[in-house]
Amino acid sequence: MTHHLISASLVIGAICCSSTIPARTKTPTNSLGPGEVPKWIQDYKVPLPKEGLVPDKETAIKIAEVVLFRLYGEEDIIAQRPYKVKKRDDIWWISGTLKPNEFGSAFNIAISKQTGGILHLEH
Repeated sequence: MTHHLISASLVIGAICCSSTIPARTKTPTNSLGPGEVPKWIQDYKVPLPKEGLVPDKETAIKIAEVVLFRLYGEEDIIAQRPYKVKKRDDIWWISGTLKPNEFGSAFNIAISKQTGGILHLEH
């Protein structure tokens, strides 16, 4: 009877151990240099919504303000309200307005409706 118990213990132990230890596989060598991105990551495309990432003027203004506040300061950009916003060829064009008798230049930014990318920026 002890012989059967020992055999059963060995079989159970072998099954448990073999199922918890992963098989050794050869890992590919990393031939990328510093800062390089693997090709499979470069080729990966996330499907975008058909209305684009920037579907409306409110979203376009929010994106523009995040970028412009960081570059030129919140006070300067808010002073250029109300903004002029128009959409042309799936591009949101947002411009600041200067008050009467105010000198300087207003910002002008273009944002892709599809990707949210900044296509043009001047101030």
